[in-house]
Amino acid sequence: MMKTYVLNNKVFFAFILLLNLNLLPLFSQSKNKIPDWYEHKEVVYPSEFYISAIGEGITKEEAEIKAVSQISLFFNTTTQVVNDLIKTYTEIDDDKNYQFSQSTKITERSKINSSAEFFGVQFDTCFYLDGKYYTLAYINRESAFDVYNQSIKTNTAVLESLLFVAEDYNNPILGIEAAEKGIPIADLTAELLKMARTVKKVNDNYFSQTESCIQRIYTALEICKQSLVFTLTVENDYENMVYLTLSDLLENNGYVLSQTDGVCSIPVKIKVNKEETSAGIFLYCGISIEGKTGTGKSFFSYSREFPKKGAKSESFAYIRAFQEIQKELENSFIQEFNAKIKN
Repeated sequence: MMKTYVLNNKVFFAFILLLNLNLLPLFSQSKNKIPDWYEHKEVVYPSEFYISAIGEGITKEEAEIKAVSQISLFFNTTTQVVNDLIKTYTEIDDDKNYQFSQSTKITERSKINSSAEFFGVQFDTCFYLDGKYYTLAYINRESAFDVYNQSIKTNTAVLESLLFVAEDYNNPILGIEAAEKGIPIADLTAELLKMARTVKKVNDNYFSQTESCIQRIYTALEICKQSLVFTLTVENDYENMVYLTLSDLLENNGYVLSQTDGVCSIPVKIKVNKEETSAGIFLYCGISIEGKTGTGKSFFSYSREFPKKGAKSESFAYIRAFQEIQKELENSFIQEFNAKIKN
């Protein structure tokens, strides 16, 4: 009786061991269950509604990176920095705008992203199989389009505000400033348009207003640059000394001067106070320079006062005084003018 009891226990424990060995693969298979999308991606994520791609790697992160890299091919883009790839695919801030104060000074409220980004990239379940991790990245076409479309509308409003100034060709100074601020926004918006059309088919005229703004900002920049012609006049000059100095400085820095076709004007006034004594003739000089748009608005000002210069003869006194003016113009005028126009 005792012998039978021991035998039954042996059989019982052997049965339990065998049962565990048989169930172990089942538990392992349950833990690494292969998702339906691995073999039936089009069924789970139909291309009509999703852009999807499968990635694999020795780590979960590498699998995600490769999946997103595959999605990037749909947009004709490439990934640049692998380590930062996942961080890159986040929604950009919609709070970007340019506004103009009453003096039409352009103020940048927030930085515009330098390149378009993917929106709404999500990942399905990651699983492990045969030494590798697998995951699926996907974009819901309709949701992504809504985000792209909203960003395009925001950027279009920005471009329209900039064009209001850029297309005022009587003021090419502010026009160039506005257009140059609009170029990176136009480039970004062009990329957003490509991505929006990738995720959803729309008719050719759907984004016509935006495409017109992109083209107009480039056209406005070229016209403003061509319109940036200055008429230089100098009042109370001596032997054209100041005029020749200023014209050389301006033309050597790429500015176009014209006596008849200038849209902008640079009127120069020289003040001369003469003092005659037994020692000779002394001159107290000052200069004021202003830059004006085609509508007469001032965009630049420059002024200097000079110590007295004298000589026995009046002509030599003028030469010495105006040489001092020339020296100061060469040292400071063009730097200040460039800072206003080119920066």
